[in-house]
Amino acid sequence: MSIAEPAPSLSPLALALAAAGPIAIGGILAVHGTSPTPLVAVPAVVFGVVAATAPALYIATAAAGTAPSLATVVRAFGVAIGAFGIALAGLLLPAAFLSLSSTSPSTTFVVATAALGGAGLLALRRLGKELAPARVTSLTSGTVFLVWSAATLGIAGRLWWDLAKEVMS
Repeated sequence: MSIAEPAPSLSPLALALAAAGPIAIGGILAVHGTSPTPLVAVPAVVFGVVAATAPALYIATAAAGTAPSLATVVRAFGVAIGAFGIALAGLLLPAAFLSLSSTSPSTTFVVATAALGGAGLLALRRLGKELAPARVTSLTSGTVFLVWSAATLGIAGRLWWDLAKEVMS
């Protein structure tokens, strides 16, 4: 007998955590930096990259012939963003403790990067899991998702690096 996995839900709390988490990471950076800019810039990087790259994933899967319905993709992104919020909420207190107890701005950068990166990777994993039942599992659809994930991480990483380098200098 197998236990069926419950259907994913778009929890308002998870979405609120997804909205507040990047602001908190920005606050951690702002404490060690010289500017309050990260309070706005970190959420802009996180959600700007998702907003800019999400259509590319849908278009690429449609071009490959494996696109799920638009409603399925929107729901999958909502669930993945909620997973990001929950993961980041769990990483915030350790990140704040390590950052505030350190005297080095580079430690703050590493800890904030690890928290955002870890939550982002878990969100990508959840997005892939949410999209898997809706698409035909094939080499093409898996490759499209892998390439999109790598490009999205690259864009986010570059924007994060530029922001943190400016704040931490």
